[in-house]
Amino acid sequence: MQRRKSKRHQRASNARWRADRAKAERDAGIPDRPMPTDCREPITIDLRSAGGPLLTLEPCLGKIAWKVREGDQIKDRAALKTLLHRIADGLPRQLGERASLSL
Repeated sequence: MQRRKSKRHQRASNARWRADRAKAERDAGIPDRPMPTDCREPITIDLRSAGGPLLTLEPCLGKIAWKVREGDQIKDRAALKTLLHRIADGLPRQLGERASLSL
């Protein structure tokens, strides 16, 4: 016989309990907590001089993720460090002066 409840059952039970409690609090007149404000600001990265685009990095509210926008189009979404790596990987490589002389 199984001694404990499965993790799936525990998660489902907790979700039902939270939903019921939230509904009861709303019915009692207790307001919901406001969404946390995000103090992060959008970052503009101008890579046109290096052969890249003009990008805007915008934070995703409530998450650690950031969105990359090029104009009105969302290009990518990930953590900031991951986005910077992906952006750098997409830039054209430039040879140094010595390397171009030896060719």
